[in-house]
Amino acid sequence: MGLKNKNYINNIQGRKGSQFSSQLRGLNLEKVLIVAIDAAKYFQKALICNYFGDVIEKPFFFGINEVGIKDICSRIKKAEKELQAEKLLIGVEVTGHYYEDIVKELSKFGYHVTLINAATTHEERASALNWSKTDDLDLYAIAHALMQNKGMENKLPEGNFRKLMTLTRARRTEVQKRSKTRVKIRTLMDHIWREFQGYIEVKGNIPRKKLIFSDFWGKSSLIFMEHYPHPSDVLSLGLTGIREISRLQKLRMREDTMNTLLSVAENSIVKPKEDLSAELLLLHLALKDLRQLNETIIILEKEIERVLLQTEGRLLLTVPGIGVITAAEFFSELGEVSHYENAGQLIKKAGTNPIIIQSGGTQGFYGKISKQGNKHLRFIVYTVGKSLAQHNKDLRPFFDRLRERGKHARKAYIALGNKFIRIAFSMLQHKKPYQSKQPQYSYLSEIKKKLNYTKTEEFLRIVLAA
Repeated sequence: MGLKNKNYINNIQGRKGSQFSSQLRGLNLEKVLIVAIDAAKYFQKALICNYFGDVIEKPFFFGINEVGIKDICSRIKKAEKELQAEKLLIGVEVTGHYYEDIVKELSKFGYHVTLINAATTHEERASALNWSKTDDLDLYAIAHALMQNKGMENKLPEGNFRKLMTLTRARRTEVQKRSKTRVKIRTLMDHIWREFQGYIEVKGNIPRKKLIFSDFWGKSSLIFMEHYPHPSDVLSLGLTGIREISRLQKLRMREDTMNTLLSVAENSIVKPKEDLSAELLLLHLALKDLRQLNETIIILEKEIERVLLQTEGRLLLTVPGIGVITAAEFFSELGEVSHYENAGQLIKKAGTNPIIIQSGGTQGFYGKISKQGNKHLRFIVYTVGKSLAQHNKDLRPFFDRLRERGKHARKAYIALGNKFIRIAFSMLQHKKPYQSKQPQYSYLSEIKKKLNYTKTEEFLRIVLAA
């Protein structure tokens, strides 16, 4: 076995390093062209040099339009011709989403673009004992990262992967907004009518919290917060008025709930309504925002379900404990599994791989997770692990064993999430549904019960077509 064998791996960077060295071995490094690009919202900047850092084209600005792309391409071709380049390495720093158009447009001209993590450029600047940050310094750091093979995957999500990624990330943002809005509403209700959220009942010197409405965010509670947020409003209605509202709004309020609402209103100590005009206005606006957010989330969830069912990601719905949104997030952030050789690469992509700590001839041990990958995938891996630990009878014993060994619950969730990456990799690679050991399990029933917006006939058509 020798270096001529393409499968031979004996590089300090492993397979990645071997592939990189095989591309450069035998080349004149002075004729290896490096193009470093710093992406931004408006002002993109690029630098062209050789492998030894000799500048060929000083840093220049270009725009993300027809003129700008043609400009950078012409400069690259000119440099290739002048240098008689034998190899071209192009790298762009991953900055928000601004780098995506650069990668997409340059790929149309046949250029392969490597992605450089922003943390990598930071480390490159720090290694040079330079903590300043300018566009030019970023370009030098990107160029050094390319020379040292510190790039990441360069494949951007396309088609349904991109659709699902965009939709699920948008939904998560809206859910976060809704959570903040709900906190705001609770705070305002504390000022307007504190006991609307719950009151204390003391029996035998033992305090107990009681609720007026079992679901604070249910239809009944929201209607009263919107139209009758102050105790004086409820008292003016009386029992007859509350019954009429329940009938007209189809709230199906129980008699004891109505009586409790009136009783709490009578005994609450609150400020006069006229002194709370500002809080009442803010509450009205917050409730309006909440309605809009709920509607937006429903629209996004419908579209997420529709798109997911058109992909192999629907196989993930056969796993007990994995719902539509979780499956869509996991599938889109995981990416096309055919781009990877094993599940371990996906675990590293998530940054949930434990770091090995070893020194001085000791055996070593696993430390914290690396957190060097896709933060969105890392979040969903944790979420998946937590959900499976609670709802999947096949995988729950794995979680229990980790807990019995003294692992913290959060570490056990990550470990279970990593285990699921391996399971999902196999399922998606072989296009096979989940295999459960539970006697009552049926993968078609498992999928069907999770669909909220797809009719049975449409679901069967999709399954038969697959």
